[in-house]
Amino acid sequence: MAMNVEKNRMSKTSNNSAPSVDKMKEIPTVDWLELKTNRAKFMEDLRFALAECGFLILVNAPGLDDEFQQRAFSEVRGFFNAPLEVKEAASIVNSPYIRGYSLPTPGDSGRGQVVEGFQYGFDEAPLCAHDDASHPIHERFFRGPNTWPEPKTLPGFRPALEELNHAYHQLTLQLGELIVESLGEDPEEFRRYFNVEEPYLFASLNHNFSMDAIVADKQDLIREEYAKFNSPVTGAHIDGPPFIALLINDRPGLQVVAGEGQWMNAPVTCRTAEGDYEVPVLPGAVIVNTGGSLMHLSEGRYSATVHRVNTTMIPTGDTRISMPYFLLPKMEGDLVPFGKAAASSAGVAGYDAGRDRGANASANLMRTYPRVTRRWWAKEFEQLRSAQQKEERIETEAAFKLAADRGERHKDSASDA
Repeated sequence: MAMNVEKNRMSKTSNNSAPSVDKMKEIPTVDWLELKTNRAKFMEDLRFALAECGFLILVNAPGLDDEFQQRAFSEVRGFFNAPLEVKEAASIVNSPYIRGYSLPTPGDSGRGQVVEGFQYGFDEAPLCAHDDASHPIHERFFRGPNTWPEPKTLPGFRPALEELNHAYHQLTLQLGELIVESLGEDPEEFRRYFNVEEPYLFASLNHNFSMDAIVADKQDLIREEYAKFNSPVTGAHIDGPPFIALLINDRPGLQVVAGEGQWMNAPVTCRTAEGDYEVPVLPGAVIVNTGGSLMHLSEGRYSATVHRVNTTMIPTGDTRISMPYFLLPKMEGDLVPFGKAAASSAGVAGYDAGRDRGANASANLMRTYPRVTRRWWAKEFEQLRSAQQKEERIETEAAFKLAADRGERHKDSASDA
């Protein structure tokens, strides 16, 4: 299906050169169809987007057209609109594998978002018992069955997510090799880190509420925090463990740092409501971003980029659905940069050789879902959290530095124009 752009058309170059850095006013667009019709331009657009933004909007991606996205969002909204007892029957607390429904964050927490969720992946048999300490933590933690709601109540929910997960996974495998090629390396290098048949991945459904879900006496404070570039309460972060992340969404809210001090609004990929969205709507598009693993494997040439969901952009009384998918590399061993024989111990792009990536990736999710951790992983998290927090801090500092470097390039380019 060809790209259909509503209302606000995102700019895109029409020649064979990538846009210049002084034009970085919006997230770059890459057209999947050009992989066949103009491969050189596709690769240049991909390289530019990941080097200068860390995010891209992929249009005409296979398996994720507007018709499918409309169906997927309908099923997911049906789940989140269901009575609490229907959702809680698939509670994330029932599984040690971080699969299932998570309750909304409290509106009086002082945080910038009220969000409920549903976590899933491929349905897999566990490699071992979750409490078998003879196995590495990632083997106990990441592989397991999903926790689904009752199919008689929501018959289309599971099939839609399984179709989405399959489409995401096939796309990430193709994109992964293209990304390695865009770095000037052998695409086969991608296979060193990713088991195609048994991948490490994590997928979510996020249901964000508008500002009116936050208690009234904290709303002005939250708005003030969102007006700042950097605030500890607005959820700005990088996706540390993943190689890349893919996402579709149906309301405004996602913001991305292009250069230090500059937030850009991401488009919506599926219109499911009437009214003015105040951001571009690109039906059938997919938002792609660099994770911390790719930042390390590319030695900082492609940076993980800080982003957040801005609750003030969600229309009052409305909600926002997003469906992210995260592809993680194999957990064993060092992240040896593409084309290199050994990992650096010099902290290149925030990475130190010799760290336990599987443990840190597990601890990252344990911290995100404290109810599950308290029930199933309290001892393990206590042992792992210090190293994970240190890793997250180092990675985020590296990402901010690379964003600042990009910002300086943008300024220099603009002053030379």
